[in-house]
Amino acid sequence: MAIAVLTHKPLSYFSRRLLEEANKEGVNCQIVDFKNTVILIKDGKISLKAFENGVKVILSRPKTTLNSLMLYAMFLTKTLEEEGFYVLNSFQGYLNTLDKVITYRNLSLNKIPIPDSVISPSGRMFDEMNPPFFLKPTYGSRGRGIMFIEDFRDLSFAEGRSVWIAQSSVREENWDLRVVVLGGRVIAVMKRTSEKPVTNISQGGVGSFFEANEEVKELAIKASNALKCEFAGIDISIKGGNAFILDVNSQPDFKGVEESLKINIARELIRHVCSEANRN
Repeated sequence: MAIAVLTHKPLSYFSRRLLEEANKEGVNCQIVDFKNTVILIKDGKISLKAFENGVKVILSRPKTTLNSLMLYAMFLTKTLEEEGFYVLNSFQGYLNTLDKVITYRNLSLNKIPIPDSVISPSGRMFDEMNPPFFLKPTYGSRGRGIMFIEDFRDLSFAEGRSVWIAQSSVREENWDLRVVVLGGRVIAVMKRTSEKPVTNISQGGVGSFFEANEEVKELAIKASNALKCEFAGIDISIKGGNAFILDVNSQPDFKGVEESLKINIARELIRHVCSEANRN
């Protein structure tokens, strides 16, 4: 069995940990930078040069910033699927989470609860949302760009330059959850606590173990299935006993989960993709 990790960041924690655990499992793992791949179109036929022969499984990580390289990586992911490779996540999964507007629309169509939201390029359109509320860019990860708005005067900058999501606060106190889903099952639940409005570990949040009930786990699995993400990091908040999906990350980093909970996510991922590839 040979697998390849296609990534923009070959030296990242994700890449290093996948390589470590693959070696322990006796699995040939190649870390391939998207910049070192080639798509050939000749005589109406598409072929590609990306990795050595023998690779059956692709872990694709195409999402960085919205630019031509990211779009190329998305196209390459789609091409690999069409060539018969087992690809995690699927092209459709990445497409469904490319932008939070797309994500929230798909979640809502599947009757999955999200916080009340107003989406617009103009801060003047947020008058239906009573402060305090969160203001999020539609594109991004790791909590970057998220602000906590306590007064409409704080919205003076949000006028026509980007599209924003004004979203009601639906969490209790200063914590929420990161739930990691793999292959239709929950493999980790981390409580993220912070004195700041944004709880992401990369923004200074502190991770700890959380005993999630079946409702929270089922909600996370339902969200990942609705967005066709076999591997996903689901952000969930709880208020008044009700759980809400805050975001779905189709390329979750798991450094915070591994370090805080001592759960070997990389090993789970290697074993899962190898099992699925052999079954298919």
